[in-house]
Order: sequence, then C-alpha cells, then structure tokens
Amino acid sequence: MTLHILFESPFTGHCLDECRRVVQSGDALLLVGNGVYALLGAQAAILTALRAAGVEVCALAEDCAARGIDVHATDGVTTLDYAGFVDLALAHERSASWF
Repeated sequence: MTLHILFESPFTGHCLDECRRVVQSGDALLLVGNGVYALLGAQAAILTALRAAGVEVCALAEDCAARGIDVHATDGVTTLDYAGFVDLALAHERSASWF
C-alpha cells in the first residue's frame, strides 16, 4: 500500500494525471497545498473514479480552509489535520510525493 501525496494544482500541472496512472486499489491519495484544488470542477470526477477503484482520498483540512474550499461539499473525501496526516503515513508501507 502506497500513500500518494499530491502537492500540485491539477490546473497548473499534470501530477494528478500521472498519479492516477500508477495508483492502485488499497492506496491512499492525500491532497495538500495547491493539490486540494483537485476537489473542484472536472477534476473532482477523477477523484470519484479513484474512490470507486478502491483508493482512499483525503485532503488536509487546513489547506482546504486556506483556499476557501468547502470540504463538506465533497462526497467521499476524508479531511485530516496534521495528526491525521501522520497516522495516514504510518498506515502505509511507502509514500510517493507528486510535485
């Protein structure tokens, strides 16, 4: 199981597309920094497809709040604080960062 940490906005780069090619069922995807913009627009459909494929999708609550993103409007996305981020990292054998 791998924790994928997405830092880059999907509106300015290709990291989300690259990540979804390698993510597998049982992995987790954590949206941090500008990566939380993946919760918006057409990009949200990608997250829905990943969840349907067995990928846990999470977002750092502080980064969502800083960017004015209402995480309560996103179905199936778990919001985490920094302690939850650490717990998620410890629950996975390895991690991959996407910048």
